[in-house]
Amino acid sequence: MNPSDGDDRPVLVISDLHLGRTGMTERSEEIAPLIDAASTLVINGDVAELHVRTWAEDAVRELEGLRARCRRSGTQLLVLAGNHDPEITKRRHLLLAAGGLLVTHGDVVHEALAPWSDAAGIIRARHRKVLEELPSSERDTLPALFEACREAAKAECEALGDLGRPTTPLTAVAKPWKLVAIGHFWWSHARKLDRFAELHAPTSRVILAGHSHRAAIERVGHRTIVNTGCFGVPGPALGVVLGPDGLEVRRILRERRSRIRRLGQTVLHRDAKIRLQASELPVEDFARPSIEDAA
Repeated sequence: MNPSDGDDRPVLVISDLHLGRTGMTERSEEIAPLIDAASTLVINGDVAELHVRTWAEDAVRELEGLRARCRRSGTQLLVLAGNHDPEITKRRHLLLAAGGLLVTHGDVVHEALAPWSDAAGIIRARHRKVLEELPSSERDTLPALFEACREAAKAECEALGDLGRPTTPLTAVAKPWKLVAIGHFWWSHARKLDRFAELHAPTSRVILAGHSHRAAIERVGHRTIVNTGCFGVPGPALGVVLGPDGLEVRRILRERRSRIRRLGQTVLHRDAKIRLQASELPVEDFARPSIEDAA
């Protein structure tokens, strides 16, 4: 949505591609139709599986493929960091639509980031250490909280390497405590995001998040919290369209054989009051990780 250059395509927000990871978005071309449909593609965290050595090489290759496809389509690419790609960019949130729309990955609301992880204790300890080293007056600021998230995410990989691979349905069943942790996180995530916004983005009426991999549209107080799910298990993935009619949430459909993803036409939620100005969007500034950096 950039009328100044004649591009009337909308802005599209998605999350949790996990490029390069088996069972998620293994190839960047799988989302080519989504790229082509957007003037700006915003990926709200966990763009690529950069922190697991097994997948890092594929992740770096597919990340470059994503950028190349965006260039060919004339689509601006804007990414936010998540817990699986904590150093891909310093940017961890956007406040858009005159403060009415908060976009952030969603890991910031829990000091263990992913309490179902085998490394939850390590993650939590690093998170606390970062904040404890700051003056008390700075600990609840956005820069401090996001820096604690970044360092905590790095701690998992540094400590466990490939042993810190993401939780799957099989590993969750084998360790029932993981199911309990996942269930509690799903149950409480929207309310925690609402409290976070009350402190750090009080004018927001809509929050876009991901991280939990559980797609949902929930109302908490006066806010709507949209979780855009993930491009894999358990799914589905949702896309948030920001255009002339305001904000629309749609399901992202997958072709079974080709794995190609397309934006569905059915509108699951609409908010006509969220009006985005193209000038609000920052320019791309994320890093180009090498294989060595990723691994």
